Amino acid sequence: MSHPIPFTLPSNSAVLIGGGRSIAPGSSAWVACQSFARAITLAGHQVHVGCATGADQACVASLPASQAIASLRVFAAFAPGGSGSFGGSAVAAIQLAALQGASVSWLAGGPLSVPLVARLMARSLAALAGCSAAVFFAPGVGSLKVARHALQAGIPVLVACAGMSAAPVLAVAPVAVSWLGQSFWLFAPPAQGALF
Repeated sequence: MSHPIPFTLPSNSAVLIGGGRSIAPGSSAWVACQSFARAITLAGHQVHVGCATGADQACVASLPASQAIASLRVFAAFAPGGSGSFGGSAVAAIQLAALQGASVSWLAGGPLSVPLVARLMARSLAALAGCSAAVFFAPGVGSLKVARHALQAGIPVLVACAGMSAAPVLAVAPVAVSWLGQSFWLFAPPAQGALF
């Protein structure tokens, strides 16, 4: 990655932060996610995040209560008491964020009658709504599905280089960028031609 292009967004833009559920605490992707979450909120952006272990949990745990109250919107696929969660849910971290005053949308993927996989995807799409960019750390299959939705909606996707040996394959070719001191692959949505 030589000479990445600087990337910016207008202040006060909402940014989705997500990524793989298997990111381990202390790993390079975990540390990068936490550092980015703190930097993006200090830069005046609102953060939208899901409710899973890995990147979501790293993001939520990185913010002091004062920043979380002001800047964090959590979208949980489970109920406040944990009903509807699974082994990849960061229930305790999300409950703590709610206690600290962070905005949490419980059952953001629909009621418990909705199957878990569908509820998780609907939760992710609810978190993506209103965002100006989607940022992923060591994305897994589910994160890449959300990235594809973002591109289709005209939202740029950034994938952190930390913890990854190569850029993931998406519908558009990536460009090397830097944002808030970190290196990313930027997948810009294709320009849409005139409809008439």
